[in-house]
Amino acid sequence: MDIAAFVPLSLSDHEGRVAAVVFVCGCNFRCPFCHNPELVLPEREDRGLVDGRDIVRQLSARRGFLDSVVVTGGEPTLQPDLGSFLAEIRGLGLATKLDTNGSRPDIVSSLLEKNLVDYVAMDVKAPRARYAEYAGAGVDLAAIERSIAILRERAPDYEFRTTAAPGLAEGDLVAIGEWLRGAKRYVLQPFRVPPEKGLVDPAWETRDALASEALREIRTRIASLVRDGGVRG
Repeated sequence: MDIAAFVPLSLSDHEGRVAAVVFVCGCNFRCPFCHNPELVLPEREDRGLVDGRDIVRQLSARRGFLDSVVVTGGEPTLQPDLGSFLAEIRGLGLATKLDTNGSRPDIVSSLLEKNLVDYVAMDVKAPRARYAEYAGAGVDLAAIERSIAILRERAPDYEFRTTAAPGLAEGDLVAIGEWLRGAKRYVLQPFRVPPEKGLVDPAWETRDALASEALREIRTRIASLVRDGGVRG
């Protein structure tokens, strides 16, 4: 695994669980509003900072305290040894959560078939018509659709989530809600610029975005489409 960072304790990345978080390098999207540019942009990546074997040793030593391990990025499904890493974690008796952009449905499907993932959080970047704009790259919408269907049909637990990035209006979020109609859970997240790190595209740092209060109102409006969820952060 090309691991950039390891957070040994998080109470917010896997709701209801005491988790550790593994951040991997590399992504096939270039979302301009992404707040982890050091994991996405090759010129800012520092590969091989953390030894996966050392992480497994640390996790083993903390069994009984930790409940879960979250693998995020970057885009974890680009890692060729993701499955074996998750299998090691499962072998420790820990739950697993995967964060993904949904661009590689075959990988997600394989992980679920092998019972390697307990919870999947998939980012839905924008409504269909604006997806490439917000992914910052060419997007195979059919792959995104397949990932959505796979999670809805086969994931033990899951959520879809959208960061209300600059330029996304109420109508865009309602359109996503319509797209996900009947799904188990849909979460909206306010846009924020992290201090020091910035964004993939610095020009987006000063753009206006919907505030949390507006997101709560929108989430109430689409509750009939996807009942569970809310506004996080």
